[in-house]
Amino acid sequence: MTTERTRTRGRPREERRFIVAFLTPAFVLFTVFVAVPSIRALAYSLQKWDGFSKPQWVGLENFARLFRESDLFAVAFAHNAFLMIVGGSLVLGLSLFFAAALHRRVRGARLFRVAFFFPNVISSVAVSLLWLLLYSTTRFGVINSIAMWIDAWGQWCGIDLIPVELPFAFLDSKHLIYSIIPMIVWSGTGFYMVLFLAAMEAIPESYYEVAKLEGASAFAQFRHITLPLIREVLAVGTVFLVIGSLKFFDAIWILENQWPTRDSHVLATLLYQKVFSEYNVGYGSAVAVLLFILVFAATFVTLKLSRREAVEY
Repeated sequence: MTTERTRTRGRPREERRFIVAFLTPAFVLFTVFVAVPSIRALAYSLQKWDGFSKPQWVGLENFARLFRESDLFAVAFAHNAFLMIVGGSLVLGLSLFFAAALHRRVRGARLFRVAFFFPNVISSVAVSLLWLLLYSTTRFGVINSIAMWIDAWGQWCGIDLIPVELPFAFLDSKHLIYSIIPMIVWSGTGFYMVLFLAAMEAIPESYYEVAKLEGASAFAQFRHITLPLIREVLAVGTVFLVIGSLKFFDAIWILENQWPTRDSHVLATLLYQKVFSEYNVGYGSAVAVLLFILVFAATFVTLKLSRREAVEY
């Protein structure tokens, strides 16, 4: 009897030690690499500092300069919003479509899964370099080469199939934000397709069998069974897309040869350029703080709009 009481009292203590042992490294890493840098960035945003001389306290002056001196911050944010709305909507729609198609047990489903997910195995730098080659205006540019071949064939038939001058400058600053959209769709659809497909496969097959007996069409089954039961996963995927769109950086930085212009800037490239190219740490930190606020607000709103009672099955 005494032994059983001792074991019962000892278990919570052992569990606490076990939990603390596993949480401590994560807490230390989070504090050192996330919490402390975030607090320092907030402090730098209230100072004028070039990274070398002594910081000078300026209060909210850096934030005021963001909106007073030029509209570059607003333009960069508009580009992020464009990528989020257009690119995010296309990725969300296509990934749902392909996930639903594969969920219907089409032929070659496994091959399609691998093919769609493959871009996620490649690093973002490699993806950017691949699209740099695809968009090139030289003879190695795949898209322009195909367009010129189609245009030549159309001219031979007396039809103007390509209404723009070729080779088209996809990588020009004025067109780059639009050229990024196919890249986002190609590289992002596979991940969300697998995410949504996993949620769909967790739905009991009996639900669909009953719906078929009731005469429900495939679209009706998707609308009234699939969508409600994957709502939570859909919300998580939307949050990922919103955060990714607001933090977008790699592709524009590489495709613009590390010097974006007003026509191609996004918030992350503006931040990087101000801090590491112009050595304006205070101004760049102000951009970082506002970027954090935007990401937090967008995530909160997205979760709030998609928040409903969970459907149990």
